[in-house]
Amino acid sequence: MLWIAKLLYKDESQRFGRELGSFKALGAPYTVSSLLRDEVERITGERPTTAELRTVKYRRITERVTVCVATDGNQGRGLAYGAREFGCRCVIYIHGHVSPGRKEAIERYGAIVIRIDGEYEASVARAREDARMNSWHFVSSTSWDEFKSPLPRCVMNAYMVMVEEALAQIPDVDQITHVFAQGGVGSIAAAIYLGFQRRCKTLPRLVMVEPVEADCLYQSAAHGTPTPSSGSLRTICAGLACREVSPAVWSILEWLGSDFIRIPDSWVVDAMKALADGGGDLPVVCGESSAGGMAVILKAAADSDLRRALGLDAASQVVLFGLEGATDPAIYERLVGAKHAVFDRQPIIRNVP
Repeated sequence: MLWIAKLLYKDESQRFGRELGSFKALGAPYTVSSLLRDEVERITGERPTTAELRTVKYRRITERVTVCVATDGNQGRGLAYGAREFGCRCVIYIHGHVSPGRKEAIERYGAIVIRIDGEYEASVARAREDARMNSWHFVSSTSWDEFKSPLPRCVMNAYMVMVEEALAQIPDVDQITHVFAQGGVGSIAAAIYLGFQRRCKTLPRLVMVEPVEADCLYQSAAHGTPTPSSGSLRTICAGLACREVSPAVWSILEWLGSDFIRIPDSWVVDAMKALADGGGDLPVVCGESSAGGMAVILKAAADSDLRRALGLDAASQVVLFGLEGATDPAIYERLVGAKHAVFDRQPIIRNVP
């Protein structure tokens, strides 16, 4: 019993197939296709379609273009996929905590992967500097200039597809009382919050959830200014292991965010298991970095003080964003069980009247 009226879950576990299985497969490929179309048009005067980019027609131009990014896994895999689809080169930078499984998943798409001895921010700095020196394209949602640069703006525009899909499927968006988003540098949370701000007559509570050891958004809210996390960044939530908030999105999160929560990894594992079980509802494959919202809902069900602090009650209608599936199958199986077992049970429950 969750003690709320309704729970809605946006499932990204099969976005472009279970191998990619993340909302980030929207942003990077779209941005790659856009910048390659610009490059072809600049040289030839012709603007190709994305279908033409998938052929060899303009390969003599696109194969000279290199895209790069720093990643915890999903963004890099999405960029490598886009580069392979549209015919350019790709270099991905990962930090010391990225799992071997996530590194191998990126390499399967043909990208060169460079591991940096340090945290996520060190890999970002190296990727940006290499891009500057080599005239590569740094494809990231993080912006240092209020999204004046086209590439981060393009990535964020593509992310809004996922937000608009969710809004379109909600029967009455004005009945939603709570929206939970995960942390990281804050880019996708900002996109989600802006989507609801534009559509809702009365803004729901917008709740940010982060790991205890990677809580830069919580710290920023507590101090009233962008503040780095002092945690170890050692968390199973690999996609959220970021030291600092994206400068350009903090103003959005500070403006719209109502609650900032940091939670231990043990809550995350419990939530992943609960989602995989389904409890009579549709079972869901949810990766570590997307289970935070469900983790808080589960804990609030057993903790009246937490429920009261968040304003959760029997009339609450809650939206969760499951932004990734089992992006490292070995880790998912160790924590929850084989992902295919969960996927195999989905059609059975869908057919129940």
